[in-house]
Amino acid sequence: MADSMRKTFYDFKANVDLELPSRVRLNHRLGEYDTLAEYTYLTIKDFEANWDGLGTHEDYVSSKAIIHDVKIRGGVTLPNYETALIKSFLVNSHAMLEDFVDKYKMDIRNLIDRNFCLDSSDGLSKIEKLLSPLARINITPAFPIWLLPVLKYYRLVRNSVAHNEKEMISCKNAYNTIDLQKLNNDYPTFSGKAPNVPENLNMEDFYFYSACIKHFANYLTMALKGKVDWRNLGNINESFDVSTFKKGTQPILLINKVLSKYNHRASEEERRQILADIKKQRELLKSE
Repeated sequence: MADSMRKTFYDFKANVDLELPSRVRLNHRLGEYDTLAEYTYLTIKDFEANWDGLGTHEDYVSSKAIIHDVKIRGGVTLPNYETALIKSFLVNSHAMLEDFVDKYKMDIRNLIDRNFCLDSSDGLSKIEKLLSPLARINITPAFPIWLLPVLKYYRLVRNSVAHNEKEMISCKNAYNTIDLQKLNNDYPTFSGKAPNVPENLNMEDFYFYSACIKHFANYLTMALKGKVDWRNLGNINESFDVSTFKKGTQPILLINKVLSKYNHRASEEERRQILADIKKQRELLKSE
């Protein structure tokens, strides 16, 4: 199973027949915010390493703050501040995950079901609001058993930034639902490194959460393999809504441009059908 999982993680392109703008955006934005977090962490570690130990650390911090015109004076008063820092990094990671869900919803609308919506029920996480309606249109990602519990755990950790005791208990309960043995067998890269309990988070948790968000997006992309009826795209994709066409729009060029976003080369039959759908729309507009 470990070899199969590794192939799924690292040979992703072999398991898909299209690209998704939502996934491209996620990888780009996660890369930006991951780099920002890494830069922050690097500067802190370098700052701490440069303390010569001759004076107090509080005096060292204050002297540097004066030089760089930063208001902090003395040391960091927050207990276990590194864990708190990692939690702050997870806030951005979680925001990228929720943004991906919204954009994936739009991909489904533009490829499969133009009326697709997230579940609006109270008390559901953003992921649950996506997976429930996906199942109703027969899209069921083959997530490994530990992935959704991991994402839930880090979501709750992100919510516990204020150190609410009730939230911390929820975090620990969520941690205990993760099948760590299965996780380590499937994904040995982080074995013994992450996930960690909420009071002992470190940079490996940040890396692991980011990786799991990407895997979540990968599985959702793989779940669409063979699901798109490209010949019916003219009736589904908003780009082929004739009422929004600008003057001089050339349908063939538009078709090629739209399908290239999904890394799909249209067949002659697919082009013919989409053109026919566009023609029908134009005739309907003229008759109104």
